[in-house]
Amino acid sequence: MQLIHTNDYHEACRLRDAGYEPIECAFGQYGSVLGAHNLDHHGTESHREGVAIRACRDLYGARADDQRFVVTGTADADAVLAIVALSAAVPAEQIPTEFYELVDRHDVDPIGLDLLDSPEGEDLAWFNQRPHLTQSEKGFREAIGHMVRLLEDGIDAKTRKNVRSSDKARRRKAMDGVLSRRAQDGMELPIPESVEGLPVLRGEMAEAEAARVLVVKSTVWGFDQWYRLAPVVVSYAARMAKVTVGCPDIDTAERMFGPGGLKRVWKAMGRGWGGRETIGGSPRGQRLAVSDTHTTAETALKLLR
Repeated sequence: MQLIHTNDYHEACRLRDAGYEPIECAFGQYGSVLGAHNLDHHGTESHREGVAIRACRDLYGARADDQRFVVTGTADADAVLAIVALSAAVPAEQIPTEFYELVDRHDVDPIGLDLLDSPEGEDLAWFNQRPHLTQSEKGFREAIGHMVRLLEDGIDAKTRKNVRSSDKARRRKAMDGVLSRRAQDGMELPIPESVEGLPVLRGEMAEAEAARVLVVKSTVWGFDQWYRLAPVVVSYAARMAKVTVGCPDIDTAERMFGPGGLKRVWKAMGRGWGGRETIGGSPRGQRLAVSDTHTTAETALKLLR
């Protein structure tokens, strides 16, 4: 397999033109780089289904004889599973429908989904817990190896117990990273010690609450916890030095920001920022500081309806 990771839009275009298949090659306001199979679903391509579900259901083995791929960003389960299916790295019958549908749902709409509720969810949680999956060719290759191992061999009972314990620890750590909770006028609001029992703030419930924007700095993914404190989350990923902005769903995003949801934020933040109506963030390859997270939060507050 020939796999190239790039943070450069023009390089991704060059590789696409040379025959490489782009997988989730979205570059904010530069747009998406698409190959023959149109394998992206961000920004202007957000109308498309996720790449894993299309690769597994419709395109299995489509690149088995020409395993050249160009990627960007993080080696998440959606992009990695798509590459595994396209290249036929494991037999099709070893990629259960329930698993690739769950990978798709967790990528597109993870809020309110508890991965610990099913064996397939525990499998995905195990993959998500793999360390050192950096934004690089090496990170993607390691992730592909983990995905192949998972699909071929599965995980045993002891590992499942460890997965459950680790995910509960992740939830606690996510709350440790909360920096501030803001109302629409910018006023600081108190931060609860725990979100246990609190609902996700979405739809009419989000409009009824005073909280609007939550700012966090964290080494773990925690949007499933953070959305219980505010409907708009601005997160600084310390390891990757990037800023992510999210809302729990399109309805909530449009209640907060109007038609297009977070697309208004990407436009206001400038070139290279982008994503879907509900989630996205800072330009590919740029390392930002915690101060940029607060600046982004201020921009989001100004754009609230």
